[in-house]
Amino acid sequence: MNLLIALRAARGWVSRKTLMSAIDGYAGLDDIAFDRKFSRDKELLRHMGITIATRAEHDAYSDTGETGYRISADDYAMDDVELTPAEAAAVAVAAQFWSDTELGESSSQALTKLRALGIDLTEAGPGRVEANQGPAARKLGSVNFATALHHINAREAISFKYHKPGQSPRKVKLEPYALLSRGDRVYLLGHDIDRGAQRTFRLSRVEGKLTKLGGRDPGDYEIPADFAPHVALNSSTEMAVVAEAKLRIRAHRADPLVRRQVRTEDDAIIVEFTDAASLAAEIVSFGTAVVVLEPAELVQAVDDRRHTVRESLKRLGGRNVLSA
Repeated sequence: MNLLIALRAARGWVSRKTLMSAIDGYAGLDDIAFDRKFSRDKELLRHMGITIATRAEHDAYSDTGETGYRISADDYAMDDVELTPAEAAAVAVAAQFWSDTELGESSSQALTKLRALGIDLTEAGPGRVEANQGPAARKLGSVNFATALHHINAREAISFKYHKPGQSPRKVKLEPYALLSRGDRVYLLGHDIDRGAQRTFRLSRVEGKLTKLGGRDPGDYEIPADFAPHVALNSSTEMAVVAEAKLRIRAHRADPLVRRQVRTEDDAIIVEFTDAASLAAEIVSFGTAVVVLEPAELVQAVDDRRHTVRESLKRLGGRNVLSA
């Protein structure tokens, strides 16, 4: 933003020497470090639709003897936007969909800017469709969704704690590439730094918040030219069939399960799982603090697991810990 403001405020071409001395973040850098950071910043602005013009000759307002940079009104100005009635209706419905989510303020600002250009968004045309502002909108427009979208646009590496059913939580360091949704489920795709490969993460399985990875600068990684989000998602293990378990848990017990709940129903919680045997083993480890209400497959898996544990304890002559 400092670079954008400085170049927009300048009356002419601005030299690299001036940029290095006048902009926070550039001061004190040597030529190589400046070129690297300046290139990243130019690329970030380019992704925002703002191009920095470069030329070797300077006008009367600029330094002499160095390459100059500027952002002209033509480079910065927003192009005319023309929407058909159907497209305007789609924009209005989308804004309504996001209105009660973390993206509500941004969508409202977008509508204001479009109206300022003279675009009529009041008419949705024939067959007006009302946006669904229920659970799907709230899931898609969660805090982590908005945060992930910001980091993707800024090309900032991030970190977060990820808890996949049946596995221990792990700290993930990710160079985010894209967000995709399937129904009301949102997936974050990118390069897993520790695993050294592309990975997909279901956003609802992120524990806590997404945060910017320390020691990394915006725009310091590239999204591969051959990256195909839909192909990556369809081939991901995160797309494995997910089932829901309805559990009744004694107060102040089995906190790891409670933290994984996706919603509550009456006096029970709902958690997701992909492997009944793995979840059954976890449930049994909490003794009688957890009761499985459904599905029947999981109820049977837990009963079988408890029977196996009881028989093993009997053979060993030990106390039945399941009733502890």
